[in-house]
Amino acid sequence: MHERDYLMRLIARAASALGAVMGLREQKKPDQAIQEINEFLARELRMRSRIAMGLSDQELLSMLTAGGVPNAESVAVIAAFLQEEAEVLTDLGRTEESVPRFAKALRLNLYLMRENGGFDGWNIEERIGRLLDSLAPYEWDEETARAVWPWLEASGKLSQAEDLLYEMRERFGIGREEGLAFYERLALLDEETLQAGGLSREEVEEGRRQWLAAAKENAG
Repeated sequence: MHERDYLMRLIARAASALGAVMGLREQKKPDQAIQEINEFLARELRMRSRIAMGLSDQELLSMLTAGGVPNAESVAVIAAFLQEEAEVLTDLGRTEESVPRFAKALRLNLYLMRENGGFDGWNIEERIGRLLDSLAPYEWDEETARAVWPWLEASGKLSQAEDLLYEMRERFGIGREEGLAFYERLALLDEETLQAGGLSREEVEEGRRQWLAAAKENAG
C-alpha cells in the first residue's frame, strides 16, 4: 500500500515538474528547463539524463528493478523526462543529442506497452505517437527499429510494419525467417483486419513472394 501511494505521488510530482519544464520552454529558457529535468530526476530517482543515456536499455531497466521486475512508473517518468529534454535540445538545434533521447524514450515506452499495457493517468500510447512523429525525419538505429516493428504489427499498422521490415532488411540485414514469419502471421488475419492495416490479401501474398525471391537472390 505504501509503495503504491509513493508511486502515485511520484507520477503526480512528475506531471507537475513536466509542466514547469514546458513553461520554461515557452519562456525560451532552455538551460533552466534542462536543469529542472535533471534536478527532478536526481531528487526522485537518483538519476540524471546523461547517466540514463550512458546505460543500455537493459542496464537502465535493471537499475529501476524492484522485486525482480522493473518499476513501470519509474520507467515511464524517465522516458517522459528524456522526451522533454529531447524537445528542449531540438529547440536549440542540437539534434545529435536530441535524436538518441527521443529514441531511448520511445523504446522505454514500447517496453511499458509490451510488458504492462500502460497505467492510469499516463497516456503511453499518445507519447509513443509523439515520439514516432519526432523521429520520423531521421534514420533509426537497429535497436529502435526492432522495437518499433512488433509494436506496429500488434497495433494493426500492418502496411507500416511491412515498410519497416524492408527497410530493416536493406539497412540491417534482417533474416529471411523473420520476414517469412511476418507474412505467415499476416496470412492468418481476416480480410477486415488486413484492410484496416492498409493491406489486401493479394498484397500479402505478393509481399511474401517478393520476400522469398529477394532472400533467394541474396543467398545466391
